[in-house]
Amino acid sequence: MTATVIDDAGPVPERGDGDSEARHGRPAADPLSRRKLLIGLGVAGVVVASELYVPRRLMPRLSEKQFEALFPNQFGPWIYQSQSGLVLPPEDQLSRALYEQLLTRTYGLGAADPDPVMMVLAYSSVQEGRLQVHRPEVCYPAAGFSILENVAAEIPLRDGFAIPCRFLTADRGARREYILYWTRVGDAMPVRWFDQRLQMAKDNLQGFIPDGLLARVSIIGNDRDEAKATLIRYVQTMVADIGKAGRKMLIGSR
Repeated sequence: MTATVIDDAGPVPERGDGDSEARHGRPAADPLSRRKLLIGLGVAGVVVASELYVPRRLMPRLSEKQFEALFPNQFGPWIYQSQSGLVLPPEDQLSRALYEQLLTRTYGLGAADPDPVMMVLAYSSVQEGRLQVHRPEVCYPAAGFSILENVAAEIPLRDGFAIPCRFLTADRGARREYILYWTRVGDAMPVRWFDQRLQMAKDNLQGFIPDGLLARVSIIGNDRDEAKATLIRYVQTMVADIGKAGRKMLIGSR
């Protein structure tokens, strides 16, 4: 009689990594734990990268006294006259919060010049687009002016560099004002607001927050070409005579 042998051990599992590790006394790896480790390393990398690339302040804050000291009461034949008569944004809590320093002055060719040049300098040691409120395209219409002309221009300097700027004609009936203005973001001189924002983004990616200046000079008159020529001479004289620190404030490290 032949005996029948019954194998009740069940199907034999296929050999794999888990079977091998079990035979050698090592537990099988947990895919979930491995995934958590990779996620943790990724998060840690993001934190480290963000710490390394957080933009840092490039320029220290300037007090009102320090800022005003950069611009003397006289340069060349131009003499300080007063701080009144300039077109500014509406005075409110928002506009006061949008800048660190605001310098408003009029300079004339002699103390009794009937047609002085009016200067506005709005500065922030941390440029975050806050000088937009002082652009003539914004503040002159808010003061009741119509912008009749707004064109690109340049102010040539002695060293061959020319300040890229804009020339505007603003009219309010009995008063016509001719305006030159430019902006500085770090060492760049962007003319358009879009270019200003783009330069800020580039500097942020390089790891720092630039300072920013909006410089505006204007004169009341009826002769466009004569007014423009006077404003250019004024800026040329100011840049040449105010000293290294003031020059850096106006046009950067050139």
